[in-house]
Amino acid sequence: MAVKIGDLAKAVMKELDDYGVAVGLEVEKVSKEVAEDTAKMLNKTSPKLTGDYAASWTYGTGETKRTKHTMVVHAEKPEYALTHLLEKGHQKRSGGRTKAIVHIATAEEAAVDELEKELRTRL
Repeated sequence: MAVKIGDLAKAVMKELDDYGVAVGLEVEKVSKEVAEDTAKMLNKTSPKLTGDYAASWTYGTGETKRTKHTMVVHAEKPEYALTHLLEKGHQKRSGGRTKAIVHIATAEEAAVDELEKELRTRL
């Protein structure tokens, strides 16, 4: 592809824009896969009294802009109110505290590691 010297800057910017779009699409794809895996992991590792809390984990798209893409893994209503109480423990009505059941932090760490690994291998 021959480019005139006067059009060099324009050609370089077009190639960089194309590359940026391709990378952005791949990041969206990988982050969606990781979010789905994280929700499945939380479904398996969450405390199960009735099973409703563990089954409530899902994921969705957060903020998406040209240079920013976020995925959110969360528990649906009404179980979302239990996440902090179970993860951190809480004061009991009769006195004392409940034991913290750490399950969200471990899933978050695994998701960060998996996302970083996948992006390094794919990009």
